[in-house]
Amino acid sequence: MTIYTKVVTTEDSSLLKTVAPALPIAPIEYQKVYHDQLNNILRLYFNQVDKLISQLRLGDLNTLALPQGAFFQDGVTTTTATISNSATTIPVANTTNFQNTGAIIIESEIITYSGKTPTSFTGCLRGQFGSTAAAHNVIGTYVGEAQSATAPVPLFMSETTSSNGVALDPADKSKIVFTTAGYYNIQFSAQLLSFDNAVDNVTLWFSQNGNPIPYSAGIGTIPGRLSATKPGTAIISWNIIISINAGDYIQLYFASDSGNTLAVTYPPGTAPVHPISPSVILTATFTSAL
Repeated sequence: MTIYTKVVTTEDSSLLKTVAPALPIAPIEYQKVYHDQLNNILRLYFNQVDKLISQLRLGDLNTLALPQGAFFQDGVTTTTATISNSATTIPVANTTNFQNTGAIIIESEIITYSGKTPTSFTGCLRGQFGSTAAAHNVIGTYVGEAQSATAPVPLFMSETTSSNGVALDPADKSKIVFTTAGYYNIQFSAQLLSFDNAVDNVTLWFSQNGNPIPYSAGIGTIPGRLSATKPGTAIISWNIIISINAGDYIQLYFASDSGNTLAVTYPPGTAPVHPISPSVILTATFTSAL
């Protein structure tokens, strides 16, 4: 018999494996020493069982810490100077949560960049993905990250909401890495945008260790833009339950038929008032052992 119990400490929150004791063989004749030894072994073991049962009582569930992780993309900053409609360097407050190359959205303009410094985007091409190049004359204008899918790409996440045995790979933040084997419920939402006049289909799917997970894909339709400054938008989400081995990683892939739909982090708004809308949110929740 094997008992698995959760011991929560500040140093280690992994599952502790407790094995039923090997009992000594009884002698032919009664011996007090043998019975004392047997009672001590059983007493220690039943103390462990009692502790496990107390942890599983409804009132003590706050002592349990199952593997889980919650992540999102927080690519938002602000401009630090006025920007003409042809500027190829965009000065901003910081670029920490942005990819090294990619795209950004300022007001209704999508801009690609080929490099970044801590406080600017460089090598910028203006008015991309069906948007129109424009001047941005208010210092402090919000800048959001726009993840493009001209070819299938894994979606990038910069921030961790919570993590216990499930974490972003620090070298590649499109990868969610698992340290505990089990079945996991994986859920996501993606905030998508298009400045195309026509509707576009996008496909999203999961991969595990670099291989597409069978039956994990879905196709969504993104509406065409409402006006030159108002794109078509949609949020796509679903969940899957998959088996994970210790050391595995998963990624959420994204592709656009036209290549012009982007996953965009919207800045906070004032009409109506709302918080930042991340381009992607992903959670992984342990459901059971394998």
